[in-house]
Formats: sequence, structure tokens, C-alpha cells
Amino acid sequence: RKRIIHRWEYKCAVTNFNKLEILIASHIVPWAEASDTERLDVHNGILLSPTYDALFDKHLLTFDEKGKIVLTDEIEFSAFEKIGITGKEQIKGLNDYNLEYLNRHNKKCLFL
Repeated sequence: RKRIIHRWEYKCAVTNFNKLEILIASHIVPWAEASDTERLDVHNGILLSPTYDALFDKHLLTFDEKGKIVLTDEIEFSAFEKIGITGKEQIKGLNDYNLEYLNRHNKKCLFL
């Protein structure tokens, strides 16, 4: 967790929210699907606000190779708006290692 917090500069990768007691150090490739090395790899982590973390973990939103948010069509856009998601969000600072994990995550997103 500490390494992921430092990697993402102590703020949510999407919103820049910086209350660490609220933020979640999330695996990009889930713990159950990762090797022992991947589980501890800081590049397999992303620091997210709870709303983004929950939807990311359930493959209801993700990010493309440029970090732009991609939303599932299983949820109406108006519902995303109700929880503060605009569809214009973007992660800055993804590196090639993050993208390798993100590509694996995105293969499980049926809306891509």
C-alpha cells in the first residue's frame, strides 16, 4: 500500500483526491489472478477513490492505453452521473508496466 501511495503521489489517480484514509490501493490484475511477483509489483497497483475502485474491480469501468476512462453500457450514463462520473476522466502518468497490467484487466471488460 505504501509503495502504491507513493507511486501515485499520495492522491487518487483519477480525481486527485488526497485523503489517504479513504483511498484504496487496488490491484489492476486481481490478487487471485496474479502471480506472487505480480501481487507485490507496484505497477500492478492503482490508487483510487472508493467509487472508482468499486466499479474498476467489477469491470464496469476501465481506462484505455492513454488513460481515458471507458464506461460499461450495462449502466445508464445518467447513473454514472449521479455518482459523479462524467466520462471525461483520465489518468495521467500510466507507464508501460501499468499498461501491461491494464491490458490484462481490459480483456475481462466485456464492453471493449
